Amino acid sequence: MKEVFAALLEQLCAGNDALLATLVVQTGSGPRGLGAQMVLTRAGRVAGTIGGGTAEREMTRFGRTLLDSGQSAVHTCGRHGERPGASCFGEITVHFQAVPAGDPSWTALAGALLERIGQRRGGWLALRLDGGAPALLDGEEQCVFGQAPESAAALCRPFAAGNEHVFVLPLEVGERAVIFGAGHCAQALAPLLASVGFRVTVYDDRPELAAAALFPQAERVICAPFDRIGEHLALAREDYIVAMSSTHDSDLCVLRQVLKAEHVYTGMLGGGPKRAFVSGKLLEGGVPQAWIDHVHTPVGLSIGAVTPAEIAVSIAAEMVMVRAQHRGAARG
Repeated sequence: MKEVFAALLEQLCAGNDALLATLVVQTGSGPRGLGAQMVLTRAGRVAGTIGGGTAEREMTRFGRTLLDSGQSAVHTCGRHGERPGASCFGEITVHFQAVPAGDPSWTALAGALLERIGQRRGGWLALRLDGGAPALLDGEEQCVFGQAPESAAALCRPFAAGNEHVFVLPLEVGERAVIFGAGHCAQALAPLLASVGFRVTVYDDRPELAAAALFPQAERVICAPFDRIGEHLALAREDYIVAMSSTHDSDLCVLRQVLKAEHVYTGMLGGGPKRAFVSGKLLEGGVPQAWIDHVHTPVGLSIGAVTPAEIAVSIAAEMVMVRAQHRGAARG
């Protein structure tokens, strides 16, 4: 979303008409889900994607016809896979919102939306499928820009209500990944997580490794003792946590503090002997077995990873999978 609206704002400021295309209905399989967006101009797609392939090409052609008329529309592309069983066999419906150059309401909305994302403040974007003015809602479903449809304030999810069809999608502020340990695997993992939308925090007690220069993509790099995490970092339930410090004892120290509360994802780097050592110590310290079982260890998907880069791929893949499951559960 950040990339899409940054591109939209850039086009408007450059004096170019644009279309904001949003995937609002999908039946069958497809590479993207509801809420996927792209920005079109007369030069073609400039940001985002609704899935690529034949469907996106057809939608792009249709969108170009709207740019000439300046109209908004909803268009359905049917059965765009080449054969049953193909990965993109299904049907999608896309809402095309005309955004004329110089429109002050859209320029202001794009700026407000990007500001909220930049400040990591959640909220919702309400798009009227009839092409009417959009609205921006905060995390409490209160309108902060535009005029929210009455139905949108009551239910922040994609839906149609009454005679006023509205599509509501959440602002993507990015989930936070906290990496405890700043060694080779962490240095490979941090940029990979950042590239797939996680906000990365790195925590280590070694000054030579807990350095911003080693983690340019990280939001924060903290150098502090492992036994005093709470003094330097407030962990949240929505965090994704990976313990990969330099010793068994320091990872044990991290998990003793982390497992005082529930988190979406907790993983620990290491094999069977380390898992047995850490689990035993946690049980001795009174941590419930169910909470220990929640820890992904060995962390990452089993892909035969050996090098730090390969290990980073396996961990990032597992975190993306858990994130997708968590987002799906949150949507209903």
